[in-house]
Amino acid sequence: MLRDVTQQNFFASGNFTNNQKTISNNLSNNHRAFLNLEYNIDSFNYIKVSPSITYGMSENRSSSDFNFLDAKNTMTSQGRNGDTSSSLTPNISVNAIWNLKFRKRGRNLATNINLGGNDNDSESEKLNFTRNMNLPIPLENTLRQLINQDNFSRNYGVRINYSEPIMRDRYLDLIYAYNYSLSHNDKEAFVYQPNGEWLLNSQLSNAFENTFINQRVGANIRTIKKKYNYSLGVNLQPVNLNGYSITKDSSYTPQKRVNVFPVARLAVNFTRTKTLNFNYQGSARQPSFNQLQPVLDNSNPQYQTQGNPFLKPEQNHNLSLFFNNFNFTSGRVFFVGSNFSFTQDKIVNNSIRLGRSGSQLTIPENVDGYYNATGFYNFSKPFQNRRYVFSLNGTVNFNHNINLIDSARNVGRNTLVSQGFKFEFNFKEWLEWDAGARYSLNTARYSLPGQQNLDFNSWTLTSNARVDLKGGWIFRYDFDYMINNGLAAGVNGNIALMNASLEKTVFKKKNGFLRFSAYDIFKQATNINRSVTGNSITDTRTNRLTQYFMVTFTYRLSRFTGQQTPGQSGMDRSRGMEYRRGGGF
Repeated sequence: MLRDVTQQNFFASGNFTNNQKTISNNLSNNHRAFLNLEYNIDSFNYIKVSPSITYGMSENRSSSDFNFLDAKNTMTSQGRNGDTSSSLTPNISVNAIWNLKFRKRGRNLATNINLGGNDNDSESEKLNFTRNMNLPIPLENTLRQLINQDNFSRNYGVRINYSEPIMRDRYLDLIYAYNYSLSHNDKEAFVYQPNGEWLLNSQLSNAFENTFINQRVGANIRTIKKKYNYSLGVNLQPVNLNGYSITKDSSYTPQKRVNVFPVARLAVNFTRTKTLNFNYQGSARQPSFNQLQPVLDNSNPQYQTQGNPFLKPEQNHNLSLFFNNFNFTSGRVFFVGSNFSFTQDKIVNNSIRLGRSGSQLTIPENVDGYYNATGFYNFSKPFQNRRYVFSLNGTVNFNHNINLIDSARNVGRNTLVSQGFKFEFNFKEWLEWDAGARYSLNTARYSLPGQQNLDFNSWTLTSNARVDLKGGWIFRYDFDYMINNGLAAGVNGNIALMNASLEKTVFKKKNGFLRFSAYDIFKQATNINRSVTGNSITDTRTNRLTQYFMVTFTYRLSRFTGQQTPGQSGMDRSRGMEYRRGGGF
């Protein structure tokens, strides 16, 4: 796989542009076995046990050339990175459910138990060559590291939900949940020496453990009426996070707190086709292992990372409101919704500039002030007995994010507006055709001086068709044309993707299918991605498997025959334009 990346990094004291070309080869094997056991002991007792085992192996190789340019477009450094790694990931989990119904109608006891163990053993050899150009005499440096990591986690949890009817249509729900997780990370970093030996670097190595205990105690009043139902209550969530460095024989300040989350749900049924739903949900999320590991990782000197053992868990709050109107007879569909969320102690990256060549150090920290608001709608109306279908859909999203640049608070305000429409034409049972378009506008503004504001827009034109020909032949195609504006010059461009297939139904019972497929007919199978964080804008062009052809044969062993689902297609349409919002919005 070939990937071109242009990344603009912004700091309080200047900005840099990193251009990078990467060639990678990834090989992975995954195995999974699972079992589902259900047993109805009697009319009051039900048990379900679901064990699962997965085992994964991967080998990855990559090589990249890079250079850094300052604000004056002067090269400050250039070099090459190489990475060869392998990993093993065996995992096991068990989920057990016991449900007990009492003789009194509405009284119920449900118990859910989860057990799990995850392991990740990896070995990675990293090579970095850097030529520093901003010195009177260019300085060359080669760093070769061997990093071995032995990570594992163990977790178990139990959730008990008891329901007691207190009136004809009202219930009391009592909830208790306990979750415990233990994570262990043993990282050994060896540095290659001129004499050909690998020397353990104790400053880059560490064995670290952390435990996370998350409990939830709640009480809800649930009311069920013919036209509406609602739940009101409160949850208490004690959180306990402990960390300990085995190598350094030191523990870190435990993080203990009790979170209080109200519970609110409302569903209103105006008619059989018109419903209104409101929901509030709160939760806490613990930091990841790498975010807590207080060890410097300089295997890539241009982008160094270090964990923070004093991180607090995030507290997330989410409110949503949806209205749906679906007419089964006419096929008319309309729904509109909104979502608002905010996070306390959100974990973000503090990007710190190192030197004058463009290198940086990233350390996670907690901040307040993050929130996100989203609104969307969808409308679809058929005409003339669904021969013609017209659809409209749109989205508006506003993201207020907080990041740290050189330890200074940077507020990012991002607005994303998207509007699309589609027209469908269905003629009898042999022709299905549609065409549509979508326009997206994305803008971002930052509070710190020197940060580059963002304006990006794109058009996506689409068309799909299925034609049933005589003799059992079926022709299909799907076409996307993407017009991008505002990306970096190295990755900006328009893309036309088209796949097509010709299929023949064979045998007397029509249970055989012979298909000839053509993928990426115009040889433009490229994925373009823009990712924006607190101090960077990254534009990526990835060249994947391009034009190819495939012949497939399918034979159905079912004892009955039926018509294939209209419009069903096995062609992959995942390639194309993807826009991802990062932590900077």
